[in-house]
Amino acid sequence: MTTRGVEIPEEIFVELEDLLPKLDMSSVDECVTFILKALLSGEFDEGELSSEEEEQMKERLADLGYM
Repeated sequence: MTTRGVEIPEEIFVELEDLLPKLDMSSVDECVTFILKALLSGEFDEGELSSEEEEQMKERLADLGYM
């Protein structure tokens, strides 16, 4: 895979570097790639509800007589 460089602030780099052992990752590049892939895939869409949240909403709507 072809790669390109991206500049990030030093403080963010250091914070990511400190997280590497907890994330079981070997480099900041690996970590940033993982995060960006997750963002681009929509994994962190705020509009999505978990199945539990969706069930709670349905129950609440039913209690209010909407379902």
